Amino acid sequence: MSGLAQRLNNLSLYAILDYLEPGQTGSMVFRTLIFALVIAGFGLVIMGCSASVATQSKPTVIIASPPSGSVYTVGEKVVIQSTATDPSGVTRVTLLVNGAIISDDPSPVPQGQAQFSLIQTWTAESAGEYVLTVRATNAQGATSDSGIIINVRDQGGGPEPPTVVAIATAVPIATATPVATGMAQTDVPPVTVIVTATPAASQPTAPPSCVLNSQFVADVTIPDGMVFTPNAVFAKTWRVRNNGTCTWENFGLVFVSGTQMAASSIFPVPTTPPGATADLVVPMTAPASYGNYAGTWRLRSAAGQLFGTNLTVVISVPSPATPVPPTNTPPPTAAGCAGKPDDFTFTVSDSDITAGQSVTLGWGPVTNASEVRLDGGEFSNEGVETPGNRVVSPGATTHYELTAKCNNSGQVRDKTVTVNVGAPVGNFAGNWVMNFGNMNLTQDGNAVTGTYNNLFGGTSGSIAGSVDGNEFVGTWSIVGNSGDVELTLSNNGQRFTGSWGGGANSWCGARPGQNFPNGCSFAGEWQGKNSVFADCPMTLTRRDNIITGNYCNGTIQGSVDYLGSSAVATGNWDTGGSIGEFKFYLDGYNAYKFNGNFSGIYEWCGWRSGQSAPVPCHRP
Repeated sequence: MSGLAQRLNNLSLYAILDYLEPGQTGSMVFRTLIFALVIAGFGLVIMGCSASVATQSKPTVIIASPPSGSVYTVGEKVVIQSTATDPSGVTRVTLLVNGAIISDDPSPVPQGQAQFSLIQTWTAESAGEYVLTVRATNAQGATSDSGIIINVRDQGGGPEPPTVVAIATAVPIATATPVATGMAQTDVPPVTVIVTATPAASQPTAPPSCVLNSQFVADVTIPDGMVFTPNAVFAKTWRVRNNGTCTWENFGLVFVSGTQMAASSIFPVPTTPPGATADLVVPMTAPASYGNYAGTWRLRSAAGQLFGTNLTVVISVPSPATPVPPTNTPPPTAAGCAGKPDDFTFTVSDSDITAGQSVTLGWGPVTNASEVRLDGGEFSNEGVETPGNRVVSPGATTHYELTAKCNNSGQVRDKTVTVNVGAPVGNFAGNWVMNFGNMNLTQDGNAVTGTYNNLFGGTSGSIAGSVDGNEFVGTWSIVGNSGDVELTLSNNGQRFTGSWGGGANSWCGARPGQNFPNGCSFAGEWQGKNSVFADCPMTLTRRDNIITGNYCNGTIQGSVDYLGSSAVATGNWDTGGSIGEFKFYLDGYNAYKFNGNFSGIYEWCGWRSGQSAPVPCHRP
């Protein structure tokens, strides 16, 4: 605060007014005017003081990986994963190596985004120690840095250098506030605080003996099926519960299949202890082309293991009710063109896609032509700039043609590309609860691999195969034995039906928290009887290892366990006035009929339509 402001602040308002004797200039009007001027002066002083201490927000930058002190070999690619946050919006993230800019990535949202996560890469070309800095810029133009140190060795190897831990990995290590154009700026060198530790090899850390798992709780925002206009910006939020026994720490949410719709394929997950829930937020942008789009994301541990339930985002970008003719871009002109236009390139980023995916049509400069036009799919003789590109998402196999014409000669040159569109590939990746145990699958494109537990026999095996549309065909294997398996995914990707052993045995189930398909295990319609009712139909639902439903005289609820080659359901029946116990035995893999009892001594059995009653009906 200035000396004048301080003196005004120390001067009593009433002392000023008392100094003016009544009648000297005389009137109350003058006293009131002086009072107003003094109050105004105090307001200006306060505003000036406030302005002098106002600060400009700066982004926060976190480098998720690699850890500082990591060792690489010359020629090896270094993958840097980072997340920058700022309430005013992060507009740009820059990667620097020893102060030189390697990658400069703008936000896909022009006004910036509150959270910007991305992956940047750099290839080490020579041995030595390097400082890798990730710099974020916000919408106000302010920047913050976060850095790590890595060591690069020659191909021949050598002794391991000491581990170097960057204390400032999780917070900015240096900040710089931009100044107005034309004003001098004092460079603030980045400050890196490091601690030298013993080599990592001498500090082995045993992996935690805990279970990784997650459970979908709710779509906090953007439930499946929402409609967006092309290029609309939105934030998808899933609420997920940690139903495993491991704390989620330094975990990520990663894109696994479908249409990504996000600027990055990995986003940080907040630290979440077992039993707690976390809201996972991913900023997204709707595709530019019309169609239905779906993306699948999964949690990934700090060690890189995918686990838990699949998290999906499903949106639609519908075509307008009344087609609007495209606005033609004025074609390039060439007053002196003659004969046939010169040769040019016309390419597509991927000629074989599945429905819902997008590709880019691209073309280079076109010379000796007065106009260039694009035709095919959503384009109808549309004038285009050169060089140029268009992002398309055809719903069926489509031919695109780019034609250059010289109006002076009337001659043309054209090029054609074809985008082949196949049926969407079903996503089998994730955890499954089955009619005889559980299964975990990983999917890479059409290839599926995984493991399963057969709780009938107490054995574990592997499964591998390929996906065509929603159909999986593959092989199951255990030590000393193997066989075929065929699975069909439901349209919403939450259930599957199938068989093994040439179709003789059922293999079916659902994702955790989802209902089993009808006809799988205890789920579906049953004809039945018991010691009270000779005709007692029943409708049951199975979700995970819980069954619920109703029968001719009330409701039942229980749980499923495995005993030998039987799935055994135990629980309570309820007539609204009386409650008792029941026990059902479903033998083998095929859910054709069950026998059992109620209250331990009375028969109770059921069978599918077209089957006969089991003999005996009663089973203790």
